[in-house]
Amino acid sequence: MREEIQCLINWLNSKPSDEKAHRILRALAEESLKKADLPVEKRRFNNKEIVAAANEPIEENSANKWVNWKKTVIPFWKARKKEVQDFARKRRLTTYPEIGCQSSAGGRGNSSLYWLEAKPLPDIKEQDEENNSQQGHTLNDSRMSVEYDLAENGEVKPSWPAKWLFHDGQIQLSNWHIWSIFSFLTILGVSTLVVSYISWIGFTEPRPITTRELTTFIAIFALPFTVWYILIRPWVRLFDDRIIEAPDFLISIKEKSAQLELYKENDLRVIRLVNYTAPCPICGSTIYLDSGEPDYPRRLIGRCSDSPREHLFSFDRITRTGVVLRCPVI
Repeated sequence: MREEIQCLINWLNSKPSDEKAHRILRALAEESLKKADLPVEKRRFNNKEIVAAANEPIEENSANKWVNWKKTVIPFWKARKKEVQDFARKRRLTTYPEIGCQSSAGGRGNSSLYWLEAKPLPDIKEQDEENNSQQGHTLNDSRMSVEYDLAENGEVKPSWPAKWLFHDGQIQLSNWHIWSIFSFLTILGVSTLVVSYISWIGFTEPRPITTRELTTFIAIFALPFTVWYILIRPWVRLFDDRIIEAPDFLISIKEKSAQLELYKENDLRVIRLVNYTAPCPICGSTIYLDSGEPDYPRRLIGRCSDSPREHLFSFDRITRTGVVLRCPVI
């Protein structure tokens, strides 16, 4: 079994990724390699052991939710199982590493167990037929849906300049705060238009156009557009749509995706930095929210991190669910 486990580790090394399923499989493989000479009954690991092996800062009571074998690992493995088999075949192995799972019946002291076992490599023809059958069953399911997980308040890290705004991951706005924002945006917009108008008037005097005048002429139109697009438009969309993509300058560079979401609490309006994610039912990678442009204007949609143009899902912030919008069809 040692060769098969090492084969899986080598394959994972050849496909570097920070996807959760990738990290779970690596933790399982590395722990299994330490006990490779023992029978399979001695090489079974529960959720807590997987989390510990992956060095994830997860509390013990959250280990089951983090591993999420059925929704995360299994789709990831099914989409890449043929690659692993081909990888083993090129290394002249007659068997390949297969994942195994024993689901828990629930209750205290009962845990799901996971392991690796050696399986004979199938014939190439049988392998292709099995792969096509599984993909056709999965990808043609029009009822395919996802459930999004919402990060805990304060878990999404703001950028260093924005920390003074998001003390605990949110900004509380009372009525006077809201009126102050709208007043500031109105003054900013009007001032920009006035400056542009005055500059425009300056060009009504007939005279030769130099590079300086041409640059100023371009700035007359560029300045209002920049102010609108960067400073005013996001606020208008936030109050209209209740959730928008967070500007890059507000979030830490380590964050892959984040959104600004507006909540109503009595007389207060609360703006929070949030992050919605889900496991992709097609390939097991992580789905992040992103702009739906150009196919789905003015919408946030779920995009698979490994196939952001082909694995697309809708997003409903109230039910935290979505259905497939686009996926490969065989």
